[in-house]
Amino acid sequence: MNKPQKKYQIGIIGPEEINLPKNKQERIKMLDVARKVGKAAAKNNVVLITGGCSGVVEAACRAAYKAGGITVGTPGRERGSSNPWVSIEICTPIDVGDFLFAGILSCDAIIVLPGDAGTLAELAIAYRYKKPLIFIKGFGENILSSLKLKGRKSFPCYVVKTAEEAVKKTLQLLNNPV
Repeated sequence: MNKPQKKYQIGIIGPEEINLPKNKQERIKMLDVARKVGKAAAKNNVVLITGGCSGVVEAACRAAYKAGGITVGTPGRERGSSNPWVSIEICTPIDVGDFLFAGILSCDAIIVLPGDAGTLAELAIAYRYKKPLIFIKGFGENILSSLKLKGRKSFPCYVVKTAEEAVKKTLQLLNNPV
């Protein structure tokens, strides 16, 4: 009997509703990209891991859920506190920053839409644990270089043009590890 295959688990990180861009066009564009990531994850049978909150991750979860995908959120201590599109909640004893560890460490790779302090903290933990990071052009793809981090040249970081390419690149990396 063959050993069952585990599903790939990708994360998406980005700003909560309150920290989305104030400019309406930028806000719409960011949420549209998040939705496309969620839908592409579902279509590729990938588990979408998020913090389970509002904004970018809610848009991604909604699209993934509606496309038949599995969505996971780490809302903190309280069951039922994730956005309504999270199908599985992983509760932790940490009220703030639970995704920093439980979420980030559970991801095989992470798609990044920078925009607030929480996302920056998640990005720092992902960097620290060498999780592959996929940025989408036009959404803070230069953030790591602005932080002047040591050892960045050997870090698994990629920039793609679209949300669909982000999921495709993630799958390529996971199917053919460097």
